[in-house]
Amino acid sequence: MRPMQSFWLFGTALLFLCAAMPTHAQITIDTTNPVDWKISNGVVSLDWNSTDAHVFSVHLTGHTDELVDVTSTHNGQPNGLYMDNAGTGSGTNTAGYAFGPNNSYLDWWMTTASNAKNAFTYSQHYIITPGDSGFHVYFVANHSATDVKGSLGQVQYVFRLNLGLFTNTYSYNTGLYNPGASIVPLPSPDVLGNTDPGRQVQNAALDLHGLPVPAGYTRQFYTKYDYSSFEYFHRAHGVYGTTYAAWTVIPTLDSLVGGPTKQDLIFTDNLLMMECLSNHLDNDLGYTPAQGANSSRLFGPYYFHFNTFGGATNTPFALYRQSLASAEGFHHFYDHEQTLLDSGYVPSDQRGRVEIDADLSHHGDFDADDQGHGNSDPDNHGHEHHNWPQPAFAVLSDNQTNFQYTTVGHEYWTEVGNGDSQIKHVAPGTYRLSVYKLGEWGELRHDNIAVAPGDTTRLNEVKFTPENFSTAPPIWTIGTPDRSSHEFLHGHTPDGRDDRQYWGNWNYWADFAANNGAVIYYATPVGLTHATNDLSQWNYNQWQSFDPGLYAGIYNSADDTTDGYKYILPSYVSSPGAAAPPWQIHFTTTKDQQAQGQYAVLSVGLADTESSYIVTLNGHQLIWHGYNLKNSDASLRSGLSGTYQWVVFQWDAADLNPPGEDNVITFSVNHQAGVMYDALRMEITNKSADPAVTGWNDYEYLYNSTYTPANDAAQNQ
Repeated sequence: MRPMQSFWLFGTALLFLCAAMPTHAQITIDTTNPVDWKISNGVVSLDWNSTDAHVFSVHLTGHTDELVDVTSTHNGQPNGLYMDNAGTGSGTNTAGYAFGPNNSYLDWWMTTASNAKNAFTYSQHYIITPGDSGFHVYFVANHSATDVKGSLGQVQYVFRLNLGLFTNTYSYNTGLYNPGASIVPLPSPDVLGNTDPGRQVQNAALDLHGLPVPAGYTRQFYTKYDYSSFEYFHRAHGVYGTTYAAWTVIPTLDSLVGGPTKQDLIFTDNLLMMECLSNHLDNDLGYTPAQGANSSRLFGPYYFHFNTFGGATNTPFALYRQSLASAEGFHHFYDHEQTLLDSGYVPSDQRGRVEIDADLSHHGDFDADDQGHGNSDPDNHGHEHHNWPQPAFAVLSDNQTNFQYTTVGHEYWTEVGNGDSQIKHVAPGTYRLSVYKLGEWGELRHDNIAVAPGDTTRLNEVKFTPENFSTAPPIWTIGTPDRSSHEFLHGHTPDGRDDRQYWGNWNYWADFAANNGAVIYYATPVGLTHATNDLSQWNYNQWQSFDPGLYAGIYNSADDTTDGYKYILPSYVSSPGAAAPPWQIHFTTTKDQQAQGQYAVLSVGLADTESSYIVTLNGHQLIWHGYNLKNSDASLRSGLSGTYQWVVFQWDAADLNPPGEDNVITFSVNHQAGVMYDALRMEITNKSADPAVTGWNDYEYLYNSTYTPANDAAQNQ
């Protein structure tokens, strides 16, 4: 993994790119035609339909090109920019607009009223300012005390841009393992628009085998999920061609959902997207206001910016930096945009600050330098080390809520180290503070963090404690507890970046043919068998069955179906739908290790789950009924993580075989997509891992007939 300095490159870029906004031509609006309001600021001209809130035409002054895609239409007009929401019903629409003082801005909108079948009165707003080559959007959902019950499942902007003018995607800092720029030259619209049903191998997944793709496009499938972005350091993304670039910029993070680990769609083909709320890769993530009370939820503002190659901006990176600089200049503007303020935006002088005096030096019950090394034998550590920084993060989110499910209020996060860190520009409210450190187990959770307007909330001695159950080093570990399956087989590219691809790009049955489809991993030496010490021998996902959709016509020209996998299924497998055998971990213990205590405790960090999980130690079975419990679908949507869960399996140490003899743990799943692994750890301890004993509430616990669920509403540490 490369050093992470590049994550902050955008910040330094803004320091020298920001400049005062110049004064340009006046804003004009012509509302004569209700289906074609014409709006201009002298730099960009927009056509907007006041009956459906679509921006269906965009032109830059001095250029004749139409920037939206005119081939995709709705009611005789290009779709352009529109919202693709779930949970908003139909109702009476009204449109309006308001000028700022001295023609300083124009805010216009369409509002849809609630009714007996529509739970929300919601408004789609747009803002334009003089002389800027972009515009802003925000969405407001109001739910009154008398409105019917409802939820928002998705709030999303989709911008359909000219297919011939925007032929590459550009993203930056899309994940902890993907620092810097990612540029993708797109296949032609004819290829991406292929309608052969045999090539539609999954929802939003196209099999490209045998079709022409441009130089630099290295994949055999196209799916929008390959290009989703974590929100850790995501600030902007865009599409560009030879002349123009278009960008989605996120000026502030606080109206997003799901915290820094949330992944959002940013492209579909050359569609430019802004996903404000969705359950993509993290299921059951929706906004549900309380009944019987008045509430309002603001998403945004977000910023769409256009620029062109030329002069100092002659590279995609330069255009990217320019879009960030332009957005940075609007923070002061938002503080004085009255319609935005009336919609719930909190101005800077009404925000507070949180200072965190963090202590990350505590190593739990054993020296962290020994973590994962098993006993003192250097050949008995069961995993490989990563030579890259392990950052820690502090998150402010909905109170008494797992930050992965924060949707109601504002959210903020920052990287933290030992000593002082701060989160600025925090809207007043009551928050949960969560702190977690990649590479360690556990999560600090403190509730009722109050932030007042204009004040600083000081949090002293915030001590994160790695949640180790034993005072001794683990017997073995596999993987790194970083909430991702990145380190395992098919999790990363040769240069260490996340390898997010359609799951049909892999061939599980062929990968593990040597063991008839089973993963068999030696976490320590057993007899004459050496420890595996190779994470490529552990698959990133444990499938119950593996039968991905593949275009069959590649293997049989007469077969125009998605059943192509049957043609490459290894002969030892009975059928494409055959169940995979249980996985196995083998290990031994020493006499001293068995003397450590009366319990054998297995921690399993799961980066994504869509199944229950059956684990046995030397035949002693425990079943975690995880199906429909915080499930997410990252495995089927090119992800390496979804909703993170930690499950603890505890047995009596008497269930271990005598020192030096082979112990076998088996792992099975009972639904097709199975589970995705983050890390595993085996400990022997004299203290039970029962949350009632440890006082920790952030994991699922199983022992004999006892099951204790994680308590997300409780504080931790």
